[in-house]
Amino acid sequence: MKKIYLLILPILLLLVSCSDFLDRKPLATATEGDLTVGGVEGKVFGLYGDLRAEGVSGLPYAFMHTMRSDDAIKGSTPTDGAAYEQIADYYKYNKAESWLTLDYWNAHYTMINDCNDILQLMDSLKLESAGDIINRAETRFLRGYAYFDLVRTFGAVPLINFKIYNIGDANIEKSTVAQIYTFITEDLAYAAAHLPSSWASNYAGRVTNGTANGLLAKVKLYQKDWAGALSLCETVINSGNYSLLGSYDKFFTEDGENSSESMLEAQNYVSSNGTTSYNNNYNGSQGVRGSGDWDLGWGWNVPSQDLVDSYEAGDPRKTTTILYSGGSDGYGLTVPASLGSIQPYWNRKVYSNPARRAATGIKYANWLNVRLLRYADVIMMAAEAANESGNSAKALKYLEMIRARARGGANVLPAITTTDQAALRAAIKKERRAEFAMEGERFFDLVRWGDALTVLGSKGYTDKCKYYPIPQTIIDKAQGKLTQNPDW
Repeated sequence: MKKIYLLILPILLLLVSCSDFLDRKPLATATEGDLTVGGVEGKVFGLYGDLRAEGVSGLPYAFMHTMRSDDAIKGSTPTDGAAYEQIADYYKYNKAESWLTLDYWNAHYTMINDCNDILQLMDSLKLESAGDIINRAETRFLRGYAYFDLVRTFGAVPLINFKIYNIGDANIEKSTVAQIYTFITEDLAYAAAHLPSSWASNYAGRVTNGTANGLLAKVKLYQKDWAGALSLCETVINSGNYSLLGSYDKFFTEDGENSSESMLEAQNYVSSNGTTSYNNNYNGSQGVRGSGDWDLGWGWNVPSQDLVDSYEAGDPRKTTTILYSGGSDGYGLTVPASLGSIQPYWNRKVYSNPARRAATGIKYANWLNVRLLRYADVIMMAAEAANESGNSAKALKYLEMIRARARGGANVLPAITTTDQAALRAAIKKERRAEFAMEGERFFDLVRWGDALTVLGSKGYTDKCKYYPIPQTIIDKAQGKLTQNPDW
């Protein structure tokens, strides 16, 4: 079994101080007594538990980031979460309270609140050692990450960058999208300047300056700062700290976790006998919905027919991404054809090795890490930013890096050669879909490209759907300080 670190239980209560909980020794390999740098390092470890919270990287994450795109449909059975099918597949958004959307909002603000608590503590104790500065940088990265999710999903949101002492302190007006992006940029730039380039193996999963630069590049890309995005991507690429795995398929297995291609993962763990676990429901909620040996999950968030039909001929990424009812699982087993009566396709990127299941008797693959940022994304962002900057030669170089790895030596996926900016833009968009299908990028890509209405309009999408309405429960508790998103 692999070793996993930074496994602190998530804190799920919105706007509640984390100090009492984190005074306990972290439930991981490293404890406060083992730490050698940074006076609050144990508390910072707790933030990685927040990253693993269901609302941050579990089913609510899949719902907001993937199920709303043309890559996926709600899945499962018609009677299982029927209301969510209307939201995810037909854009009939509901501002009333629901556990998926409310948990997404609450868990992100819990993470932000916990970051603010740590930063306030560091300020009050004037902690400025070299280790403390790294801890501050980790904290600011994770806060910036949480706000990036929120601003992409909801648009303008309250900017809380201070410790909450009384619940009423959180009742503030929304900041603009531009203000939120400025704040995210400041947090990530600080993180990039002060985080190390790597960690020892016993700290697998901790963020690095490459992680910060990679996410900051994405922030720049969303703002159409092509030069800024390209510069940051090339800083990561030229660092030599990351590389694409030889096999696309391997990245989504246990062997691919915290690998040279990984830049940020929510760290999950389940012991071999299932008695110890730190995980969320991201994998189990998407597992094959069957019976007996094929009762592997709830069957939510499944590939759409549109995604199945979108791949180029022979693209090996198709079989890595899509598990077919009645087809091979890639490990020597055949998925029962009878499961096609529930769903014809399943998300293979959350599918576990049957040998692991057989050896432990555990079927839901909740031990698999959730991939949140990977090196291939940095390369694809570099290709896009280069093309938009008018440098087709550089864009083609980066695009070929992705296609070469994808084809794996097979005579498929011919190199793209066009230097026409519009044609190359279309090729890059198509490549992003194939490379990151079912990984939470597609919906936001369509929105930022201005393609969402064209691609999703026939399913009910309108311009107001680019931002999800703030849960009405949150609006009500704000006592008039927080207004709903436009048109909702």
